[in-house]
Amino acid sequence: MAGDIKSKEQAIGKRAAQMAENYVHSILKRKLKIHNQGDANNIPILEATRVTAKMGTHRLLGLNFTSSKVGFMLHYGAAGVREGGNVYLRASRYQKGETLRKPHQVNLPQFQLFDDIYKKSGALDYLLDALGETRTDDVMAKISNLVLQINTEDK
Repeated sequence: MAGDIKSKEQAIGKRAAQMAENYVHSILKRKLKIHNQGDANNIPILEATRVTAKMGTHRLLGLNFTSSKVGFMLHYGAAGVREGGNVYLRASRYQKGETLRKPHQVNLPQFQLFDDIYKKSGALDYLLDALGETRTDDVMAKISNLVLQINTEDK
């Protein structure tokens, strides 16, 4: 019985995680203007941003959200000083092969990419309904086992 409940909750968690991950990827593509996944500059943030189901011994414990450092910098924004250094210029239109960049202030605005992803993707409502049904079935099975044990002890 416990294996049956665990497999059901594992499937529920996997589906909810996929719903949330698809939503986050659509947000990233829309806000960062990623039109195709073949662009080598944008693939790392899409590959690094994942939602997975975290399973306990018999139950779904929750959903884990992971992203790269760049993803969280885009979400929360960043402000600081970009260090100077040599910048190498590869295009043939430049006379010099490199130039010196001076230290300067950088202010990256917040994009709020990951706000309420579980609610907006529909994963939270799905989890409430599906886990409620699964765990209710588990409680009913335990109660029926107790009733059977009491009935067999009385005879």
